[in-house]
Amino acid sequence: MTDADVVVVGGGIAGASLAYALASAGRNAVVLESSTEFEDRVRGEQMHAWGVKEARDLGVEQALLDAGAHVTGLWRQYVEGAPEPMDIPVSIMVPGVDGTLNLRHPDACQALLDAAAGAGATVQRGVRDITLAPGARMTISYAQDGDARELRTPLVVGADGRTSTVRRQAGIELSRDEPTNYIAGLLLDDLEVPDDHDAMVAESDLFFVLFHQGHGRARAYLVVGKSGQHRFSGRDATDRFLTAAALKTFPWGDSVARGTPAGPCATYPGDDTWTDRPFADGVVLVGDAAGWNDPIIGEGLSIAMRDARIVRDLILEGATSAAEFVPYGEERVERMRRLRLFADIMAVTFAEDADNRRARRAWVGERMATMDPEVFPLVAAVLAGPETAPAELIDDSILDRIRSA
Repeated sequence: MTDADVVVVGGGIAGASLAYALASAGRNAVVLESSTEFEDRVRGEQMHAWGVKEARDLGVEQALLDAGAHVTGLWRQYVEGAPEPMDIPVSIMVPGVDGTLNLRHPDACQALLDAAAGAGATVQRGVRDITLAPGARMTISYAQDGDARELRTPLVVGADGRTSTVRRQAGIELSRDEPTNYIAGLLLDDLEVPDDHDAMVAESDLFFVLFHQGHGRARAYLVVGKSGQHRFSGRDATDRFLTAAALKTFPWGDSVARGTPAGPCATYPGDDTWTDRPFADGVVLVGDAAGWNDPIIGEGLSIAMRDARIVRDLILEGATSAAEFVPYGEERVERMRRLRLFADIMAVTFAEDADNRRARRAWVGERMATMDPEVFPLVAAVLAGPETAPAELIDDSILDRIRSA
């Protein structure tokens, strides 16, 4: 049996970043990753400015840049019926951060895991059948290459995603809001579209987002209401996606439709999950394992980075028990509560099935253009960080105001 200071189950964004930070601080960190090669999950590729700052604090920003991450300093919003596009200068949202980062998910995971290994973490891949046995020191049993193996550690970090076995074995349950929208994604190559800004487009019943990754590559998303759950599913999903992406409100809609598919077309729900206690004695959860935000506002990577940064700090202070991770749980509960509201605002404005969809978009657009003090800070906080929105504005009543536009 091998001893480790920390065992991280899951070598994706959150797990690899945390392992890198711990190994860099001299801790004996072991990463158990189920895959032998990271797959395209059709999400988790865009990091907001506040997440970039967390990545910098963890020490992993440079690994992402070295892997080819594309930095975007400007977003532009195109809304059907609006007199002109609205520019969103994301480069000024967080001091010292030039903008958002975009990088293909498998490339980001591999770069971070390589960085963790380079910092001294032990990385084991192709791991199966993980079992936790609580005790004074947790025993982790697992299979790798047909062999049964064991590790002993005072702390297990569950970074193993939405179907987390660590979460299940620790007896931690997630609360869930049902989806009001569905999100389809497709990676495209050979795009003849300017990459000096990322784009958000609202037209008819579609909300379209384009995140550039450089060199003619971008991830495109189409968001629809619940009625469109299966609109971009099935054998000809890619063709239907490209046809729908030829939006007239976006000057390069036809160019997007001519792009070369570079991965699968997949649809996933815009649901939201969370837990009040992402920890137990000897166990702490990070990233999607601890609950995820509706992807309509693309906060997954930023959430993962903050989780990893806070948990790193607590581990370096000696935390292993549930009581010692309470500060992390309290911060995360409030963070996810705010992000749920921000995501709901976006969904109600741009995607939810409604007869007055165009009026909703105009109502929010007018208040963004005039920097309305009751609306603008909530939308800006998506980019600048959830804690930047004034506490008195965190109120679901804004959703009723948008719906009644």
